[in-house]
Amino acid sequence: MIQENIEIHDKYQFELKIGYKILEEDVDTLYNIEMYFFIPTSLDVNKNNYSKSDFYNDLQTYIRFKAPTVILRNIATGNGDFPIQKLKNSFEQLINHQDDESIAKYVRQIKMFSCIIKSALRDHVHFISKQKSNDDFNALVNEYINLVPIIATKYRELKSIINVPNISSKLHSYYLFGDEYLSFMIEESTYNLINYIKKHHHDVAGNFTAKLYDIIQNELNNRKSNQYPSIPKADDDNEELIFRKSVLKKFTSSVLYLKTTTEKEGVLLEQILFGIAAGCSMMFATAVAFYSQQKYGSISTTVFILLIISYIFKDRIKELLRIYFAQKIHSYLFDNKTNLFTAEKENIGWTKEGFYFTKDYNVPKEIMQIRNRDHITEIENGWMGEKIAVYMENVNLFSKKLIDIYKDYTMEGINNIMRFDVSKFLHKMDNPKKSLYVLDEQGHREVHGKRVYHLNLVIKYSSKHDTTYKRFRIVLNRDGIRRIEEIFSEKEAK
Repeated sequence: MIQENIEIHDKYQFELKIGYKILEEDVDTLYNIEMYFFIPTSLDVNKNNYSKSDFYNDLQTYIRFKAPTVILRNIATGNGDFPIQKLKNSFEQLINHQDDESIAKYVRQIKMFSCIIKSALRDHVHFISKQKSNDDFNALVNEYINLVPIIATKYRELKSIINVPNISSKLHSYYLFGDEYLSFMIEESTYNLINYIKKHHHDVAGNFTAKLYDIIQNELNNRKSNQYPSIPKADDDNEELIFRKSVLKKFTSSVLYLKTTTEKEGVLLEQILFGIAAGCSMMFATAVAFYSQQKYGSISTTVFILLIISYIFKDRIKELLRIYFAQKIHSYLFDNKTNLFTAEKENIGWTKEGFYFTKDYNVPKEIMQIRNRDHITEIENGWMGEKIAVYMENVNLFSKKLIDIYKDYTMEGINNIMRFDVSKFLHKMDNPKKSLYVLDEQGHREVHGKRVYHLNLVIKYSSKHDTTYKRFRIVLNRDGIRRIEEIFSEKEAK
């Protein structure tokens, strides 16, 4: 029910993409995520110098719907209730009646079609890479070669519907944006397929590469004929192409992104408890004042000294109680609550998140077993253990409401994309290059080795149906992230 993928985003950030499936049979769909960061002591990252605000500044989150799953074959046919037909219907509706609703539907269908195509192309190429049988591999590559030009042609045939005088240049430009981005996606996925074939099936590459290169050339010709400034050049930095591709990606994918509002958890309870702390301290000061006046009279040196002492302790009692209550409520409440809204401002769920440092003995036994420390790890950390940071997230999706809102496409779930910046973990690291010597015919020579650190990440995913445990080793040095290794994976049914 939960799907996850972790990869390096850039030299300082890794990206964790978590997919939550919407359970149609439930009113609400609930998921829990627990992430345990085992941080080497030598990195000097702890609760005293790495606060909650530091963590949330390093964590960048994007929440969006998963693109509806439609296979290339069904997109190419364009029959019934499939994307091409829905796109055509929105074009015809726009021609017949241009109001806010028809314009919004027209733009939305172009964006949704682009997202569906992108997902379908990626999934088809990925499926090809999983084939063990040569016959299946050949059939799927030929299917790609046959279907992709059909899909591109069907989209471009729709141009004649809106190429009429009563369609403004702005409305027409939305179609052109979709066309250019479709060309980008076809080009990219085809290059990916060619690279895979040349690397893993080089013996049969000649059977396919010419036809695949023809697909790319047709896309380049289409962009030239439409005068899109997005033709890659070998002797250029291709700045405008990269910029346009990025902008068009944001334009089309915006249809899937959710609007969010974030609020701090337990603000009212926190203020009530802080008020109680102030009341307790005032009660102490008032009691001392009453007692001293009854015992020593209303005006005396003793009363004066006792009132000063009570004021000092009143202030300290108030502050100590505030700290005590803050620690207690944050151990039971999350740090933030994020409400999820569609583009139409319909509330379709929420997420709650919390972050804190903890000790070994507070970590569940199964998590520590998965961490599986060895003596090398203990030596690395001076036999003092690692610093353990915990990030927790609860997700609640309003399943029935989502099904009622989205009737044209089935929304299977949402993707929570987390990018975490490790820059603050690198400050205390040693020089990444270390000198070593090796023997050779002349005696010895100097070589260089890499000094690395291991950030271990254990993740527990829980849903109504199962619990999954994962362990990853993020290998770092002062230059950034070198690689990410999956060490452990286990699923337990409930």
